[in-house]
Parts: sequence; C-alpha cells; structure tokens
Amino acid sequence: MSAKGYHTEINSHIQMPRVLLKRFHNDNNRFFYYDVEKQIIGNNGTAKSTNTEVGYYSKQTEDYFRDNIETPFGNLLTYIEKNNIYGDIFSISINAEQIVKNFICALVARGPNFRQQMNSEKEFWQSFPLQFQHDYIAKAGLEIAIENDIFSDYIVTYMINNTSTPFVLSMDGIYNYSLNGHQVINLPILPFVTASLIHKDYSARVVRTDGSLSMFEISRPGDIMLMNDCAFSSQIKRNWGYVVCHEEDELIRLKHKFVDSRS
Repeated sequence: MSAKGYHTEINSHIQMPRVLLKRFHNDNNRFFYYDVEKQIIGNNGTAKSTNTEVGYYSKQTEDYFRDNIETPFGNLLTYIEKNNIYGDIFSISINAEQIVKNFICALVARGPNFRQQMNSEKEFWQSFPLQFQHDYIAKAGLEIAIENDIFSDYIVTYMINNTSTPFVLSMDGIYNYSLNGHQVINLPILPFVTASLIHKDYSARVVRTDGSLSMFEISRPGDIMLMNDCAFSSQIKRNWGYVVCHEEDELIRLKHKFVDSRS
C-alpha cells in the first residue's frame, strides 16, 4: 500500500459503521446518545453523522470494508429483520457465524485503542500521513485477526430480549460478561437482539444433538440492565465515543449510575 495519493476527504465512520448504527434509530429516524467526552445525552443522533470524521479513512479503505465486511453483515441483519427470529424455529445460513466474527474483528481493528497500541510499538508510523496510518492499521489488523481466527473458541448464537428495556450500542460494539459462569461476548444488532459469542466450554447449552443452535431468551429486565452496564462502563473507560439507544430512559439510568453518582 502506498502512502501517495491519500488526499480523498470523505466522512468516515471511525469504528462503528452506519450499517449497524441505523438499526438503533427510533420511529423518527433518530436515536438518543451519550457523548462520553462531553458527558451529555443528546436526542438527535443519526447513523449518518455519529462516530464520523472527515478524511479518517481513504475511499479505497471505505470500499474495502463495505465490500468485505459491512455488506455481508448488512445482508445478514436484513435477513434477521425480515424473518421471525422471535419464533420457535429460526433458520440461518451456515455462513452467518463467520460474517458475525469478521464484523467483530473489524470493530476491534478499527478501534482507536488498537491504533494507539500499534503507534506506540512502531515509531516509524509517525512519518506517514494520519489517513495512511488509519487505513493500514485497520486493514492489517482485520486481516491478522481473521487469519488467526481469534474467535475460534466461540460459537455464535443469538439472544432475544423479551423485556421492555432495550439494548444499548456502544461504539466498541462488543462487551464481555459472564453467563452462568461462562464467558460471553455480546454484540447488540437490534434494540432487542444480540449476536452472542458463547465459549465452547458452554457448548452443551447451545448446541443441540442435531447440530442446531439454541438461542437465549431473556425475560428479566435486571439481566438486560446488567448487560447494558457492561457496554456503557466499557465505553466510558475509553474516554471516547458514544453509546446509543433508541429510547432515552436507559441512557439516563446508565449516566446516573456511572457518571453522575461518581462525580
């Protein structure tokens, strides 16, 4: 990849892409958001403008992520939206697991913390334009993560939220928590659905005898709030980014618990 010709200025989504953000719009095609740096809740967030910076990535890199990561993931989300994931039986392509894992790998590779870590280890990065650094690190990080199959110890299933408390979505996207003593990585994909990576040591709970997968149904609001706590607290530790939700009340609760009560 050459550092020459990196002058295209487009409005790039830094980490969390539009294809997932727009799933958290409400009926007004807006969402509520918590701004980590400003410590405020906004009510007019959009997938188009949230988590963006002009010129952060080049058009070539934007096209790369669109074609290889975001379009397959968006097609998967559309399939989930159009078919009844809330029913007793839900069939999904065998490719869905890799599509989800690739999307998560891309989130990790595009994260500012990952870039900062790479910069601290490679002094020569400082001699390249910032856009070239962003491009190279994000693409190289994604390719390394996929080649090394960093989530090979996890099975992808889905979690259905049967409460009135919606999931929140952080710019990191994923967060870790323990379910019955087992490691789980959650990625909210709709206000009431997550893609959940369950460690293989819990496979007896997930994989049926016929090879099909069980989904998790959550009916206690407290469990959803605990997951949202993990998402929110993880993002504010970054001192950067946003947490979005299609309803305001849950963001108010989270801000009060993790920000207002500690100031």
